Amino acid sequence: MLTKMKIRAILFDLDGTLIDQFEAIHRAFSKTLITMGFPSPSFEKVKRAVGGASDTTMVKLIGPERATEAVSILRPIFEQEMFNGLHCLPGTLEGLQLLHGKGFKCAVLTNKYGPHARAACKHLGFDPFLAFTIGANDTKWKKPNTKLTQLAIRKLGFSPSETIYVGDSPYDFETAKNAGIRCHLIATGTHSKEELLSLQPGEVHNDFESFICSFIKSLQASTS
Repeated sequence: MLTKMKIRAILFDLDGTLIDQFEAIHRAFSKTLITMGFPSPSFEKVKRAVGGASDTTMVKLIGPERATEAVSILRPIFEQEMFNGLHCLPGTLEGLQLLHGKGFKCAVLTNKYGPHARAACKHLGFDPFLAFTIGANDTKWKKPNTKLTQLAIRKLGFSPSETIYVGDSPYDFETAKNAGIRCHLIATGTHSKEELLSLQPGEVHNDFESFICSFIKSLQASTS
């Protein structure tokens, strides 16, 4: 139970957990692949491919041979598209504000390119409620590498037993599992609730608001 673990810090994934940027992601990947002579991928194909860093997604879409070249083309295109259609998932801004007000230390740990992740958080007003945002290329590691998660936990200033990870994909489940921290998954990203339940994580929620309600309820139970 959360109440027995004295949770004090929460690490969040970004895409599909706190934000919806899939419209811009699809447009950027589509423009990149068309520029390189590949057919335009469908929205669903791109959405299912994301979760790792951009190079991992490119390998899934076009194979490894030209993935590095594709990422170098992608980044400036994405920077032109990144705020188009970008929005908070329901309840995320209010939820982060609530957690911050209750004294929880929150941060983002994502495989999105670090500067792009921080730009999205700033644009959506998350920054006042986050201790930091770590993304791809900020370190030499990517999720689900344990060293990356351990680094984030140290930056938060708490122990693994005081920290949970909240995400929306098998990458996030593996990230938490490898680091030995409790995982909460939210079915608002790349995978359905049934797919997430099959991983047997700590808990699976329909959406961010459901996660917040469950978490706050557990806090109230611990003080009653």
